[in-house]
Amino acid sequence: MAHVLASNGHDVAIWDFFPEVVEDIRLHRENRRFLPSVRLHGGVRATCYAGECVTDAALVVVGVPSLFVSSTLAPVVPALLKSAVLLNLAKGFAPRTRQLPSILMERLSPGHSCVHLAGPAIANELARGLPAAVVLAAKDDPIARRVANWLAGPAFSVTTTTDVAGAALGGVLKNVYAILLGCLETLSGGSRNVEAAALNASIHEMAAIARAHGGRASTLYGLAGLGDLVATGFSRDSHNRKFGQSLAAGKTAAEIATEMCTLPEGARAATAACALARDGQVRAPLAKLVRRWIMGASPSLDDLIRVLQTARRTK
Repeated sequence: MAHVLASNGHDVAIWDFFPEVVEDIRLHRENRRFLPSVRLHGGVRATCYAGECVTDAALVVVGVPSLFVSSTLAPVVPALLKSAVLLNLAKGFAPRTRQLPSILMERLSPGHSCVHLAGPAIANELARGLPAAVVLAAKDDPIARRVANWLAGPAFSVTTTTDVAGAALGGVLKNVYAILLGCLETLSGGSRNVEAAALNASIHEMAAIARAHGGRASTLYGLAGLGDLVATGFSRDSHNRKFGQSLAAGKTAAEIATEMCTLPEGARAATAACALARDGQVRAPLAKLVRRWIMGASPSLDDLIRVLQTARRTK
């Protein structure tokens, strides 16, 4: 996202938790730890001090995993301009809660407008200048439109919505179902027919959960849900998809997390997604299946087919 903003002529400062990443960007214009072989725009200035990034910033982009939103944002809030707008990129629940990043950021930064990016935005594709289309969600549409104008470019299309709940839930829930699609790649040997059936059932389940918690189904059937699920569920760069592939190959969640040096957002969100479904009185057989597999049950194509049949009958 820093590359996108700099490409539009904005002055951009970027901070990273790892000092070696900051040094890499300074010396080589690359983030070789997370985005190897992708050259960043020369207008991106890297710093080791998060507070330096937000000083005099009109837009503060919070681009860390959901696990670290609170610890990253809270210390710099006092340094924000009163007029600063926050843009959230996290797509996961706050640790040990079912709190969406949209709610968490508003709680952490009272008095500041918060905008939330939804839709498919795979980082290395954005940095390479490949075309993408996303949605910005905010309670105040004029604020979302202002940020959209800052972000939009020839290869980056941005629309807006006031359906913050639907957009935020789409971004979080799709990670769970991307794990399912990753499992399916391994279990089915890449059968496109069964992948299409699972994709269709997944988006219906996501929309039902979002609708039960104040979101609009139409938001989920657009870029914020279906679009994001397609990108995350089928991208070779997706951690959630890779996690699912390894899970179906017989590895445990703990083993995969060790190999990946992290637990993907979908693995952390599965239990909360099932709880949201239960609270909203939504049948969510696919989310429950993913949770069972993460908790240690052996992934099976037969189990998935049975669940898909159940989902079709109860839709």
